[in-house]
Amino acid sequence: MWLQLRKIVELITFSAIAADEARYAAKRSKDGGNNDYRKDGKAGKILEHLQQISPHFLPQPIGPINVNPDGSKHINQGATQATLDRLKNIHETAGKHLHAHNPFDPGSEPKQAAARASAREQIKVELAYLKGVIWEHYKIGLAWDAGENPHALANGNSAWLITFGKPEAPDIQMMLAKALPALPE
Repeated sequence: MWLQLRKIVELITFSAIAADEARYAAKRSKDGGNNDYRKDGKAGKILEHLQQISPHFLPQPIGPINVNPDGSKHINQGATQATLDRLKNIHETAGKHLHAHNPFDPGSEPKQAAARASAREQIKVELAYLKGVIWEHYKIGLAWDAGENPHALANGNSAWLITFGKPEAPDIQMMLAKALPALPE
């Protein structure tokens, strides 16, 4: 199960690159050194890079949807919030459970036993969190043109809405939403 949780965090991470790939590539090329974004593989580092180019790099859970009199819809945020620290923590914790402990360390066996004893409950908590974040979520897309500063915020005028549907049915639905101009006060 820890491997699956780790993979979910990695999929969230690589999906975030895909949503802002051009900006991410430009940011990484400005970083200097080994800057080929296609070779990035550590979820924690990638998430930190993504945070530097967009405040909207994580999926956000969808809450109640209000239908306005004109037929447009207002999407409220869900109760669970995706955070960089929580995703990194899940990824790191999963890694600790997946790697072998040092058999020559006299304190290794009690640590392993304690980790196994709490693992089931911890997995339930982390799985509920991840499900709350991604089961029905939106991902804001930022308008950005090549040559612009990848750190400068651009207009977030569209979002992908994603729902995984009912657990017993393989109905994944996606749609593109466009922001309406702000209404006068």
